[in-house]
Parts: sequence; C-alpha cells; structure tokens
Amino acid sequence: MTGLSPLLQIVWFASGVLQLAILVLIFSRRHYRTLPTFGWYIGLNLLQAIVLVPVYSHFGFVSAPAFRTYWGTQVVIMIVQTLASTEILHRALQDYPGIWELTWRLILLAVIVVIAYSWYTADRLDSWGLLSADRGFYLVFAVAFILCLLLIRHYSVSIDPVYKIMLGGFCFYSCGAFVADTVLKAQFLQHFPKYSEVWNESELLIFFTVLVVWVVALRHPVRVPTKAAPPSAGAYEVVGPQVNQQLQKLNDTLRKFFRRQAAES
Repeated sequence: MTGLSPLLQIVWFASGVLQLAILVLIFSRRHYRTLPTFGWYIGLNLLQAIVLVPVYSHFGFVSAPAFRTYWGTQVVIMIVQTLASTEILHRALQDYPGIWELTWRLILLAVIVVIAYSWYTADRLDSWGLLSADRGFYLVFAVAFILCLLLIRHYSVSIDPVYKIMLGGFCFYSCGAFVADTVLKAQFLQHFPKYSEVWNESELLIFFTVLVVWVVALRHPVRVPTKAAPPSAGAYEVVGPQVNQQLQKLNDTLRKFFRRQAAES
C-alpha cells in the first residue's frame, strides 16, 4: 500500500489475524456472554482495517481521503472502546457496586472534560482537536485502569484471572497510546518528515502486544455472573476472604450515599 512501510504492513496484517483469532475465541469460548461489548470493539476494529485497506491503496497513506476515513471511523472505534473499557472495569468491580458507581461517574465526568477541552483547543484545526481528544481519551482510561489495578492489589481483591489480564492489557494500551501521542507526536517527532509513520508503527506495535496477551487470556473460560441480590457485608467473605475491612466500609459508604442521592432526586 502506498506510503506504508513494510514493517507497518506486516504488523497491521498480523494484528488483523490476531483480532480474527480473538473473535473466534469469543464465540468458541462463549465470552460473548460476559464481554459482549468487547466483542463488538474487536469486530469494528477489524472492519475499520478492512475499510482502510482500499483507501490507503488508492489514495495513499498520507492523503486527505485517508485522513478523513481514518478519523471518521476512529471516532466510532473510540466510542465502542470506551464502552468496552468500562465493561472490563465493571467486571473487575462487579462485586463492589458502591465503588463501581463512583468509578463510572468519574469516567463519565472525565470524558466530558476531555471532549470540552478538545473542542476548545482545536481552534479550527481539526487535526489538533482530534489529537487532543485521542490523547485525553487514553489519559482518562490509563488513570482509571491504574487506580483499579492498585485497588485490586492493595486490598487483595479476588477477581477472575481473565478479567485481570484483560484489565492489564487495556491499561498497557492506554498508557502506551498516551505516551505515543504526547511524546512522539506532540513533542519530538513532529520535527521529522516521517514522524507520522513512526507514530503509527509505535501504536500498532503496542496494540499488537496487547492483542497477543488477550488471545492468551481468552483461551480460558470465565465465570458467568448470576443475577442475585446486592452483596451483604457477609458476602465479602465469599468473594474474597482476604479483602481488607476498609474496602468493605468504603463500598458500603458509597452505596448508601448513591442510594440517598437517588431517593432525594
């Protein structure tokens, strides 16, 4: 394809193969029952690549049609990735509804702030506004994933290993993409003629690494959540015997707060 280096073409093709393998695992291992939005995210990612192949081949990688097609489809991908990332966080915190209610509210607030900031800094330059949105998006979820992983480690929260690996993959991808956007594109490589190619190669290599980790994780089954009443104080002994009492108190406090807010509204 015109404008794409051999390395970029190889990594792009290999990423497509891995995404196809993930879709096969999602259906063969019935992960669509617990991770339906993640399945849509991978499927739309693969569809985006299929759409971009003829565009890059005909117009070139750095052409205006390629730019518009990529970012037009990327907006959809980012929306679905937001839902898939939130789904993973929900699975990790599903036994702690109070903490989860606080988490999704903070994510929603952060996303609104990112959109507003991107609109403000665009200043009629679509490319800069899109870069700000892309960088802010990954910053939001990098922070959310890191805090969630720290909470899990600090309080010895017991979650399914598949969810933990998926969470770690999203965390690594968000951190890597944020660094690529900030350091590589916004700071240093913008002064070099081939900065765009290096930026794309770095992000694709990061995504490829995460895809490998996800393939390994999704080869194993995951427990299906059952519809049950909200966990009581004693249920934490079943969910995780080593969970610190402070986590239980924090969860109960948050649940009472949000119930009170709902009752008042």
